[in-house]
Order: sequence, then structure tokens, then C-alpha cells
Amino acid sequence: MSSVQTLYFTHEGINFFHIGLLMSIFQVTKLVSELPTGYVADKFGKKRSVVVSVLLEIVGMVLALCFPNMLGFTLAMIVGGIAYTLSSGALDALLIEEMLATKTRTLEQINSVTRVLFYVGMGLSSLLAGIVASFDFYWIYIVSIVVQILLVYLLVRRLKAISEQAEANKIIKISYIFEYLNQHKIVTYILGVDFTYAIAFLPIGVFYINYLSSQSVPISTIGVLTTLQLIGSAILGIWAYKLLKKFPVRYILLGGPLIALGVLFLFAISKDVKLGIVCYIMTSVIFCSYAPIFSKIFHEHLENHIRATVMSIRSLLFALVGLTMNPLFGYLIEKVGFQTTFMIAIFLSISLTCINGLIFKKVLATY
Repeated sequence: MSSVQTLYFTHEGINFFHIGLLMSIFQVTKLVSELPTGYVADKFGKKRSVVVSVLLEIVGMVLALCFPNMLGFTLAMIVGGIAYTLSSGALDALLIEEMLATKTRTLEQINSVTRVLFYVGMGLSSLLAGIVASFDFYWIYIVSIVVQILLVYLLVRRLKAISEQAEANKIIKISYIFEYLNQHKIVTYILGVDFTYAIAFLPIGVFYINYLSSQSVPISTIGVLTTLQLIGSAILGIWAYKLLKKFPVRYILLGGPLIALGVLFLFAISKDVKLGIVCYIMTSVIFCSYAPIFSKIFHEHLENHIRATVMSIRSLLFALVGLTMNPLFGYLIEKVGFQTTFMIAIFLSISLTCINGLIFKKVLATY
């Protein structure tokens, strides 16, 4: 559904500025509920948190389907934001903890495998969404709801089959989180990279399909292109990751995001749509190549009792980006167009990524 959501909004008469506002509402909800839901996952159990998340996802889709107007979409964004935060840190933490418990895979292998599965799933769903949307957006919601109901069933069965591991019984204090991040500065650096990279990539991702649509690319073709991008970048990313392992980690920690942003800038300035699409796909390939290394270092410095909370902080940073950048993007696109807006955001992202690298220069030198 997410792959064609903004197209559905425009189909129902919502302009780009109001789309930006809707995305901002989603991010505000995430911003407000991210840390509390992270606490809930750490205290009461990650599996239960994920099940409730999927149930709320279904409620949000029903609202958007039954009330296709600004009010209905607003309510759907609020419910969807809460649903997202209930699973954002918990699902990743749960997956990593269970797979590490078997001791059959390294963190890098876990990240590579899950990334491929995620992108293949996203790619196939984008292909299906593009085909179905060419007929009626209604059926996309119906299929998505059915899939979510099936997911709830599978999660409930999993919850019954495996008992929740013993987790922290007390709420983690904010002061402890800051102390932990201060002691593990590489985690703080990676959170900073995620934030600065997201400034460009997240809002561009939101409006990317609208950009393609403005270039007269059919919806069904957009679905195919998104599929190729997601699946291709995941597979090629694994191959590129093997090459990156030959380089010092400190170069990858700073150079990886900057190279990806540089290629994304080429996408923004490209006058040829096909060349721009290639650059956008290459950005995803580069990201998938260095992401396993980032993930390995990140999770090596996280203890299980705080993992979901720190990952919720990561999602909170993304929410902050979406809160500020999505409505700004919508406004600027209406005023100066897609490409100029994209270039401004990428330049800002590159600048802040460089500053983050300078701040943690001594930390990076130890890798």
C-alpha cells in the first residue's frame, strides 16, 4: 500500500502540500508515541507489541478506504503512526535477538538476509500495487487488509509457540539512555548518520512516485520500476557489500552515506528521466552495500534490555525528519518543482553528514 499511497491521495483530490501535511501528521504521531511504545515493548513484550501494531494497521487502512477525504486520511495517519511505533523498534529487536540466540548467523548475515527478504517483499507488493492501481485503488486496500489479517494469525500462533524471553521489568530512565549513548559514541554517530541521510532520502522517497507520474510514467510501469529498484538493489547490495569488506571500516562509516547522497544528487539534477531512475536505483544499491556493516556495529554495542528503546529513538529521529521535511517538500514542489526541491534537500543532507563525521572524527579513527 505504501508504494502507491500518495498517488491514492492525489487520486482523491489531495494536493502536494496537503499530502505533505498528512505525512507530517503521521510523523508527529510517531514523534509523540515512539519512546512510550519502545518502553512498552521492552517492559511487556515485543511479540505482543507487534501483534497490536498489525491490528492498528488494519484499522488505519479501513479508515482510509471508507473515508477518502482529508479527515479520514488524517485519522488513518494517526492510527498508522501509533501502529508503526509499536513495531518499529520491537520487530527489529525481536528478530535480531531470536536469530542471535541460535548463534548460527552473524549480525552482518542477519542484516543481509532480512534486507533481501524485505526488499523482495516490498518489490513484489509494489509490482502488484502498480497493476491493481491501474484498475482501482479500492482493491489495493482490500488485498492489504487481507494480508494483514493473515499476518495477525501467524503472529498469534508464533506468540503461543514461543514464550516471551525474560525482559526488563522497569522503565528505562531517559538519563540512563543518554549515559548509555555517551559511553557508546559509535551508536550516537550512526544515529546521526541515519538522521542526516534521512533528511534527503525519506521525503524524496515519499514524492518519488509522484515525480515519476509527473513525467508521464504510467502507474503500472511505476510498479515495475519500484520492484526492480527494491529487489535489484538488495541483491546487488549484497555483492557490493562483499567488495566493501576489503576497505577499512572507518572509510565506509563516513564514505558510504556520502557516496550514496552524491549519486542521489545526480538523480536530482538529471534532465533525462531514465538516467535519473538509474541513479535513484544506484543510491539504493549503495545503501544496501554499507547498511550491513552499520547494522553490525550498531547492534554489537546494544544490550538486549535497551535495544528496542534505542531503535525507537532511531525511528523518532526519522519522525522528526518527516515532521519537518514532508510539508516543506510539498510546499516547495508546488512553488519550484521536484528537481530543485530535491537538490536543496540533498545539499543540506550532505552538509550535515560531513559535520557529523567531523564531530565523531576520533571515534571513527578507532575503526
